[in-house]
Amino acid sequence: MIHSKLYVSIILSFVLFSCSSDDKATQIIEADRESGAFVRTLSFNNSDLIQNDLTSTFSVNLEVQDEDQGALLDRLEVFVTFNDNTPDNGAESSQEVLIRTLGSDVFTEGSSGLPRHTLALTQSELLSATNISPDNVQCQDQFQIRLKLNLTDGRSFSVEDGSSSVVIAFDTLFSSPFCYTVNIVEPIDTNQFIGMYQYTSIVNGPFGPTFGTPKIVEIKRGSSINSRIFEADYIVSRQNEPSRPFTFLVACDEIIFGKNQISSFFSWCRPGGGFSFGGSPVLLGPDVTNSQINPLDDSSFELQFVEGYLGWDGDCEFGTVPVRIQFTKQ
Repeated sequence: MIHSKLYVSIILSFVLFSCSSDDKATQIIEADRESGAFVRTLSFNNSDLIQNDLTSTFSVNLEVQDEDQGALLDRLEVFVTFNDNTPDNGAESSQEVLIRTLGSDVFTEGSSGLPRHTLALTQSELLSATNISPDNVQCQDQFQIRLKLNLTDGRSFSVEDGSSSVVIAFDTLFSSPFCYTVNIVEPIDTNQFIGMYQYTSIVNGPFGPTFGTPKIVEIKRGSSINSRIFEADYIVSRQNEPSRPFTFLVACDEIIFGKNQISSFFSWCRPGGGFSFGGSPVLLGPDVTNSQINPLDDSSFELQFVEGYLGWDGDCEFGTVPVRIQFTKQ
């Protein structure tokens, strides 16, 4: 059974976020909740879509867990919204629409004994559902995919207003965002923004350089042709904590830092004040503006993001602090 104490612990350890356009982290579980359910993100097969390629597919591997080892699964509803971030071409953002309903019969038992399913949505399907013309889709536009988990006892879990959800950040054991931002990109060369880079802090975070003193890191391909990933140590990570992965996306002339990325499994601050490991972690995420780049020149680029994304500052009370770091190819 997934008890409230476990969920409260998860909230303190892994933080929350929402799927709304303003991304306010407001879903908080009630203290007396006895049980719950979530859709775990196991892995992405492809996380972004290629402009003008209607066959390009968003694909993610999912696993459902509830208090009865998945036996309460009734159906998983999939909703989509188109976000027009390039209005100069006349497109408009869409209303949210239901694109697919997945009954329990389409899930198969995974190695953990829990129900699993690979959700795959082509760009053609997404455009048709939202009634958006392919001609009106440009690089940096986005689709929002929202999941709603419905149980046989009538409960449901999502990030919509009024739902009884606990939403947990990416790259944790209980990674359960219930929402995915799918970016439209122009593909870059598979060797671009790949290799060994030196990191240097340009604008420090609240504790100093976010990833410590200058060092060499390896940037690898992430979960799509334009997605990139590197491993680094947060400045106040424990010494025995493994380096954490951090992702960014090359989208036309911008570098977009990934949403809802945990800096560390630990926090420097404690609830109520004082500096000691034990509070919730600091959340990292994109700034209100992204760093500008030349997608054909990967010799040096900046990564612009914030510590304390959505206000999740690990109980350290610094709020949200902009950060800028530079990568120089070696």
